[in-house]
Amino acid sequence: MAKTDKRLFAPFPIEMDEHPKIAPLSDAAFRALFEGTFYSRRMLSDGFLDERIVLKRWGQAVADELSSNDRERPSWVPVEGGWMIHDFGKHHPMRADIEGRRADVSAKRAEAGKRGNESRWSGNDVASASQTVRKRVANDRSETETETETETETETETRSKDLSVSDADSFAEFWSIWPRSEGKAAAVKAWAKATAKIDPLDLLALVGAYTHHPNRPDAEFVPHASTWLNGERWNDGPPVARASTQRPSKDARALSLIEQGRAMDEADERKELSA
Repeated sequence: MAKTDKRLFAPFPIEMDEHPKIAPLSDAAFRALFEGTFYSRRMLSDGFLDERIVLKRWGQAVADELSSNDRERPSWVPVEGGWMIHDFGKHHPMRADIEGRRADVSAKRAEAGKRGNESRWSGNDVASASQTVRKRVANDRSETETETETETETETETRSKDLSVSDADSFAEFWSIWPRSEGKAAAVKAWAKATAKIDPLDLLALVGAYTHHPNRPDAEFVPHASTWLNGERWNDGPPVARASTQRPSKDARALSLIEQGRAMDEADERKELSA
């Protein structure tokens, strides 16, 4: 459906330029006659032109010409404080009419909106709207949590299927410190596989050492969590500085070795305790 044109218009008869009181006008006066009408329509002044506006835009000579182009019905009639456009109300809508129509339109729209809301949120529409929201949330999750394939399960369904309660807690800790947040559904599955090979606490210690390492690349260059886990990258040792970056200082290298050693010691202690 075509949109309603909300612009204001000023109707003029097409033979107006041939009228005996219009044809003799100078170009400046002819232009002022139209521009003055346009101005009054925009300002909803019902044909009144303020003296200050007239003198600034068109000048006294033009005003005098339009006020004297007909003895009985000049185009502009001098009044207190300015000029009135002759017979403006016969050819153009007045301010009261325009504001009345606008008020009617606003009232009708408000009533229509009220009825629409009452209908939308009553009866089965509530359930329908709720189902629509749930479907949209599920779709958004599947789109953002997929790394290379389309997922059809929500995050909650995936977690309950692939992880125990304790593993789900450890995964939540892992996800909170991993630099990248893409591919969560794939990461859940990769975490379940990884923790079948290494204790979750040991893995968390190694992940922490990696993520806080001074040579760790910027987040955009860090692999997806599922890629890192599926590749058992926790066995790779500390990250190597990129060729384009400076070598870490002795203090940074020493700190890295300390962190790696501490993580390995903690892993060994857990193994001894569980033996």
